[in-house]
Amino acid sequence: MDELPSPLLKSRIPRKTSLFTRNEQSQIYNLHCPLRKGIICYHQDGAIFEYNIHSSGKHEPRIIVPKHASRELETILFIPIKGNRILLFARYIKFGNTTFKPFTLHLSIHEIRSDYRVGPALWSFNGSVDGHNFDIDDLVPIKSTENALGITFGVQFDHHWELFDIPTTDTDVSDNFPLIESGRIDFDLKFKLKWRDDPVILSPDGNILLNTDVESDRRNETIDIHYLDSGGTNLNVNFSFVSRMSIPFPRDPRQYPNLQAPILAFSADGSKFSMAMARSRVSVWDIRNKVPLKTFMEVPKSDYHTQPVKYLQFSSGKQGKEALVFVERDNLSSLDIIHVIDATSFETEEILPLNLVENTAEYGGVGVLFFDPSGGTLYAELYGTLYEWDLRKNEPGHEWWIGEE
Repeated sequence: MDELPSPLLKSRIPRKTSLFTRNEQSQIYNLHCPLRKGIICYHQDGAIFEYNIHSSGKHEPRIIVPKHASRELETILFIPIKGNRILLFARYIKFGNTTFKPFTLHLSIHEIRSDYRVGPALWSFNGSVDGHNFDIDDLVPIKSTENALGITFGVQFDHHWELFDIPTTDTDVSDNFPLIESGRIDFDLKFKLKWRDDPVILSPDGNILLNTDVESDRRNETIDIHYLDSGGTNLNVNFSFVSRMSIPFPRDPRQYPNLQAPILAFSADGSKFSMAMARSRVSVWDIRNKVPLKTFMEVPKSDYHTQPVKYLQFSSGKQGKEALVFVERDNLSSLDIIHVIDATSFETEEILPLNLVENTAEYGGVGVLFFDPSGGTLYAELYGTLYEWDLRKNEPGHEWWIGEE
């Protein structure tokens, strides 16, 4: 039977690439696509790889950073920066200490080759953050228009974030530490941050901040909206409280809600955000309106039959329809279900089911969900197989198109 056409996808049948088998001891982690469609970065067995999954060349995948002899690699992230370069941010743990394993930081700047591959390192740092008032796992990359690289790092404290830049001249370097304090983001007194794990996110343009309250006895999800003040300087900015949204939990009258922290995600232009909350309800909101644009999975699920929604995110929308995606799991089902939604009209949705093995507790289901930088291709990894779907490109004149010509 011929496949029915999809308004969102070129085909519902994914392309598949085998990355590893379930029987292998060394799995892959931190899969992402920082530069272009088909070129995937990840780490495996302590080494950092880049893999063109559309190439059959004998040099695929190739090692960008080899395994360290005395450190265990924990996480990586490649971030494109100004000047046709890409920044590698990695966190290691030192071997040989069973009671305390201090983190070490790896930063390196690489050129981007003409074939959109990661080139040689132009600069690198490997060391600890001992003596500083934060941990490496507190560092969050933030886009910046104020420095030469286009990227800064934020560290969240109770009522502010401190900002740190990578020095670009020898005179910037202090004590051989690769990050220098460059400014701070302050919040007004209405900013509620009772716990370090309270979700806090910045819009892509850095002008709007959202935070939520994760008190265990809460009866609603509350989202506080803060706007960037116009009177700040390049180095120090302030966010002021604008409004609060209170969203009731979907309730099963037979059970007391099992509450997990909500998941928040901004659209690429920052005009709307999505939230996944208890019992798998997902809603989308215009940042200027307290009425949801759309709510998905309105019927509350039992706490015993569901797991939280995962990987909630918007695409960039540059080369296709802007899409909202997330993964839904029901413990009574043998499926992980990927939802792909037209994030402009919200009238079109594709459901992509992936079969799970019997022992889902051991293997966990979909391990990651991400887009390529253009937003035109969606990837999901399940048990070592990478699934790939292409979104349809825009047709001129359609009102949902937000991309670039």
